[in-house]
Amino acid sequence: MHEKDFIVYCDQLVAASRNCRSQWRWEHEGKLSYIRLEKKQHVQGQLLDRKQCNESGMKNDFFAKETGGDPSCASVEDIASILSFEYHVLYNESYEVPSLLFNIYEEGGRRFNIEEAWNILRISETVLSKEMYQAITMVHHPILFRPYLNLHPCKTSELMSSLPNSINPILSFLTSYGPLVNLEQNELVFNLQSNT
Repeated sequence: MHEKDFIVYCDQLVAASRNCRSQWRWEHEGKLSYIRLEKKQHVQGQLLDRKQCNESGMKNDFFAKETGGDPSCASVEDIASILSFEYHVLYNESYEVPSLLFNIYEEGGRRFNIEEAWNILRISETVLSKEMYQAITMVHHPILFRPYLNLHPCKTSELMSSLPNSINPILSFLTSYGPLVNLEQNELVFNLQSNT
């Protein structure tokens, strides 16, 4: 995928998401740009009790329920924690594919480290433990120069080439890999298909 195509497809996502609960928007840093989405999610259960770990040292006991961006809709009996998920899609020049970077934050703004993020996302349920560092890694954001979790782009090229008839390859990428990192785009898929 060429960068100019990436921009066109991202423009389509930004436009189609205007009527969605979670909206993508462009962010510009000098001459560099990426699209960004934020959402809040209510997490039930004991949030990162640092004293209770399973055998592998990973923390357990998460169940997430989306709050539609409104933490006040969580009932009093379920209140545990509200987490913020921040997603960035940017063009990866090395692989010539979209790249998905993200972070997860506590209410107070503390960013979760990679092991905590794996636990929140329940990565061990979908990825073998020996491959977890290959699936999601910690990198410095190439535009913001801050630590972000990265869905590694090495397999993205294969996915993109398998979708020659996709209406929007960026959306196909997000709907294929997004659920792994708690990014559901069903509403956006509906809006984009309705506009074509």
